[in-house]
Formats: sequence, structure tokens, C-alpha cells
Amino acid sequence: MEKVERLLRDYGYPEEAIPNLLKEIGTLDYEKVEQLIMPYHDITADKS
Repeated sequence: MEKVERLLRDYGYPEEAIPNLLKEIGTLDYEKVEQLIMPYHDITADKS
């Protein structure tokens, strides 16, 4: 789970969101998480 936590930080997710995200991710392995998530700034970018 430490690798997933580090990945979330590297991807720019807010510190206060990481514990909730780790709960949501649950038992997924690192490789699956890496495929499913994207960098935070890509998610929050203004698409207009």
C-alpha cells in the first residue's frame, strides 16, 4: 500500500484526500491502481 500512497503523491493528489482514496482502492494491487488512476491535474484541468 505504500507504493500506491507514493504514486498518489507523485500524481499530485491532495494530502487530505489520500487516506480516503486508499480506502476506496482497497485491495487492488499496485499495477491495477497504476492503470486506473491518472495525474490529479489531468482530472481537474479545465477542459473548456
